[in-house]
Amino acid sequence: MGSSAATAGPGAVRNTVVAVVVLAAAATAGAAGREATDKAARVPRFADYPAGAVFHGTPAAPDFKRNPAAEPFAPELREGARRGPNFAGYLRVVEWSCGTSCRRWMVVNAKNGRIHDSPEPAFSLEYQLNSLLLVVNTVGRFTAADPPVGVPIAKYYVWRNSRLELIDTRAMRDTRPAPSR
Repeated sequence: MGSSAATAGPGAVRNTVVAVVVLAAAATAGAAGREATDKAARVPRFADYPAGAVFHGTPAAPDFKRNPAAEPFAPELREGARRGPNFAGYLRVVEWSCGTSCRRWMVVNAKNGRIHDSPEPAFSLEYQLNSLLLVVNTVGRFTAADPPVGVPIAKYYVWRNSRLELIDTRAMRDTRPAPSR
């Protein structure tokens, strides 16, 4: 007597192969879906965007000829640039107040003095010398139901090709304790 597989007809073998292929495809799709979901759910981290070598030379003075619109902020930019890089290994994020809960900022290249405009004012900024990631904490509206003044959001930018590229925007979690009843 032979085994049932040896006596099974070609249709049974074909059905078994199809079933195995379908199960393998489903398992692969499920794993890929979980990975995509995990990636989409994960907040960008500074460690995910490492900068190159840190610039240790004498910082260049801000170049107002290439960005004359930055001239009104010359004192802040000169003082900030003098301190050397604090972002992406060779850039200086220079911040100053623009009112209550408002920070105006620009980026100065410590190697050549080029001034890069910021995409928007912020409540606060997060950045590191050894990372290309910069986080702008601000307000925005995602839906018409959001209040007119907006909701707190974090915008995640990465320094690429001599500019900040927006890679993600997320509503910030409310860190205030829930009211007691």
